[in-house]
Amino acid sequence: MIPPMTDLAGKTMLVTGAGGGMGREVALALALRGAFVIAHGRSAQRVQATLEAIAHAGGKAEAAAFDLASLQSIRDGAALVVSRHARLDALVNNAGFWSGPREVTVDGFEKTWAVNTLAPFALWQALLKPLRAAKGRVVNVASLEHKNGRIRWEDLQRERGFGARPAYQQSKLALVMLTNELARREPGLVAMSLHPGVIATELFRNMPWIVGLVIGAFCPSPQKGARCIWRLAAEAEFAGTTGAYFHRFKKQLPHKDARDPASCARLWAVVAKQAGT
Repeated sequence: MIPPMTDLAGKTMLVTGAGGGMGREVALALALRGAFVIAHGRSAQRVQATLEAIAHAGGKAEAAAFDLASLQSIRDGAALVVSRHARLDALVNNAGFWSGPREVTVDGFEKTWAVNTLAPFALWQALLKPLRAAKGRVVNVASLEHKNGRIRWEDLQRERGFGARPAYQQSKLALVMLTNELARREPGLVAMSLHPGVIATELFRNMPWIVGLVIGAFCPSPQKGARCIWRLAAEAEFAGTTGAYFHRFKKQLPHKDARDPASCARLWAVVAKQAGT
């Protein structure tokens, strides 16, 4: 248990995927340190246990219910957040998706791309006003898998030869690239991406059962994985590290495409058009 602290008093922070796993642990850690936490889930019921844990520990939080696989739901959810909060000190895009068979969202996008790439982009764009007001941080949970990714420019939706792992790798590479472009476009904010480690969470529920068994037995707990996420969102030592990629607490060079400003700008234009921003 992280001891209660007050250094985040007066700050407001939104965590996606806060209904369980690392998202719940990040939300609880931030609340225990004094932040008002907006705990996101697909429904209010999914984050109820998180809200109760925060209240029991003496923290303050509210639910934000919207579906990351629907752009309209993201817009509606973000609009409600903006109407309630003039300042947002941190947005933690923690929620992620690893596909089984190829799925398509209501907007017509392959679901891995929609949840892991489009959703964080659409959310931070919709929350720019309160983020700018607070000179806030955007912390995007990526993956070491991004280093093996390839942007399939001619087939971003993986309609030809779909594989869950290449789709995930591409989506996380795109997220790191967009994080770096956000840092360039919004110098008043701090934008970072990270790999928290291979953590025993529900991300792997669509993998073969033996993979889930091994991960559950040998990989760190969500609480351990969450530590680097909430520290990047909260600690003063990371306040000036915009445009950085971390492997846990260590800054590392990301994929070469994420270091190429032209590729990052090109991807931003494509994703902005998809997201309708």
